[in-house]
Amino acid sequence: MGKNIVQKIFEVHKVYGELAPGALIGLKVDQVLTQDATGTMTWLEFEAIGIDRVQVETAVSYVDHNMLQSSFMNADDHQFLRTAAAKFGAWFSKPGNGICHQVHLERFAAPGKIALGTDSHTPTGGGMGMIAIGVGGLEAATVMAGAPLENCDAEGREDQPHRHSQKTAYHRNGRHF
Repeated sequence: MGKNIVQKIFEVHKVYGELAPGALIGLKVDQVLTQDATGTMTWLEFEAIGIDRVQVETAVSYVDHNMLQSSFMNADDHQFLRTAAAKFGAWFSKPGNGICHQVHLERFAAPGKIALGTDSHTPTGGGMGMIAIGVGGLEAATVMAGAPLENCDAEGREDQPHRHSQKTAYHRNGRHF
C-alpha cells in the first residue's frame, strides 16, 4: 500500500524511531515561527539553552499580536525580539508586516517541510503540503536549539495518549538539555 503525504514527510524527516502506530519518533524540523505574545518567553528559553545560533533552516520572529503601545512593556518586548532574532540568526518581521501565519505561508511555506509555530494558526501551512504544527514556547525553543520534535503516533491516530520519552536527552556543544 502506498504512503500518504504525512507518512512521506515523516519518513524524510525521521531522526530516530519507527513509523508505526504508537511508536515514538523524532523528526527534524525545518522551520520555527514565533509571535510577540508568546515569542518573548520562547526566545528567553532559547537563550537559556546556550546555543549561539538557531539550528533550523528558517526561524522567524513575528511582531503582530501586541501592537498597542499603551506602556513601555510591548515596545521593550519588540526590541528584545528584534535583537534576539539578529543575535541568533532568525528573520525578524516588524510590526505592520502582517499576520504571522499568513506572512509565513506566503514567504516561507514549502511542500514537504515541517514547521512549528507558537501561534495557534500555524497549521494553515498545511495548505502548502507541509506539516505545520502549533506548539508551546519551550518546545519551539528546544527545536530551534537542534532537538528533534518528538511525536508518538506516526499514523495520526487519536486513540492512544501522547507520551514523552523519559530517557531522551539532547546534547549540543557539550550542553545537556
